[in-house]
Amino acid sequence: MPTKIEIYGAYEPRFEPVAKLMRKQIKHYGGGAAAAVFLEGQPVVDIWAGRARRDGTPWRRDTMSICYSGTKGITSTAIHMLATDGLIDYEAPVADYWPEFGCNGKKQITVRQLLSHQAGLHKLVHLIEKLPEILDWDLIVSRLAKAEPDFHPGTANAYQAVTFGWLVGELIRRISGLTVSDFIAQRIVKPLQLDGLYIGGADAQMDRIPDFVGLPALQRAGAKPLSTDYRVPFWVRSKKMRDLCRRGLTPAHAKELFSHPAFWNACLPALNGVATARSLAKMYAPLSMGGELGGVRLLSEEVIQKASEVQTKRADRVAIYPLHWKLGYHRTDAFLLDVPEAFGHFGLGGAGGWANPEHKLSFAFLHSGFPLTIIGQTRTVMMTAAVYESLGIYKGLWHTLRHGPIVDLVPKRS
Repeated sequence: MPTKIEIYGAYEPRFEPVAKLMRKQIKHYGGGAAAAVFLEGQPVVDIWAGRARRDGTPWRRDTMSICYSGTKGITSTAIHMLATDGLIDYEAPVADYWPEFGCNGKKQITVRQLLSHQAGLHKLVHLIEKLPEILDWDLIVSRLAKAEPDFHPGTANAYQAVTFGWLVGELIRRISGLTVSDFIAQRIVKPLQLDGLYIGGADAQMDRIPDFVGLPALQRAGAKPLSTDYRVPFWVRSKKMRDLCRRGLTPAHAKELFSHPAFWNACLPALNGVATARSLAKMYAPLSMGGELGGVRLLSEEVIQKASEVQTKRADRVAIYPLHWKLGYHRTDAFLLDVPEAFGHFGLGGAGGWANPEHKLSFAFLHSGFPLTIIGQTRTVMMTAAVYESLGIYKGLWHTLRHGPIVDLVPKRS
């Protein structure tokens, strides 16, 4: 008889579809997971299940998991806080805040173009020569400052899967005087009293981070130095996927990198954020409530409106799929159901979170299972559908196909 997946935590009975789907996903993918939902600023789902370690150690209330590209949603929120403070203008050239950036065809790149992946600075091939360099902030930032755009900025969009973190993170550092790690800790985590959310510095929290299905067990002590080699991983067999890796989608030697303590200590604001689902959903909660939660204001209503506007519906040169880029966020549809007012960011394998101001709703889902592919994001899309199903908004795939509104899957030319 198959082992029953036991759900821990609490959820309102109407959110049974979320718990049911999480059981199903853990049974299929293995590992563990956690999900959280805030409605009108109050927690209505806070659940976890499965295993955190290969030795059978269960996923606990305080287990944190990597957000992968869901980290970009946190980093984007940070830069929008600076806009709320009146310290950054979306229409201003990046070089106004980062003078060294304004060379080799980048002088007129605006903050808006950078946040919406229209700057042409997505490639990793000539940016990183040896794997440990990916952990050297100053080195990578100096190389990005000298880089040439891959296309004329504003004429196309190419997902800055890894470079986004350094580009936006350096803006945060130049303007605030704080590293991204410190900015997140001081301006988001402490005021909102989050129980676990880090971008960098998580090496001290390794006991809270799970092993990941399909990757080597985390090296919690006595780790060997990282390899100095840097190539597209041998385990990426598909020519299309290898080309995507070269264009900046996945760090080479990702398996080795993700299991090494140095990775968790480094600040990589595009991909190594770790959090509890509860903390990530709570970070998005004020964004669903006009920018404020419990007397803590993160963003102004005006900034939320600007940040959540679609900037382009073109097909993406890296992600291929038209993600309808907003300012640092992307659309977060619910299994073909279009939810245009929602925004957030999903990550590799299907982790991430979002805010929906229309319904005063926020959500996060984190896990340790895979597949390690873009398509794995369907896990989060399906969980998103389960949240909306619980509220009577999503009524199933066939109902969506017949009655809509269906998400626009056809790329636009402009």
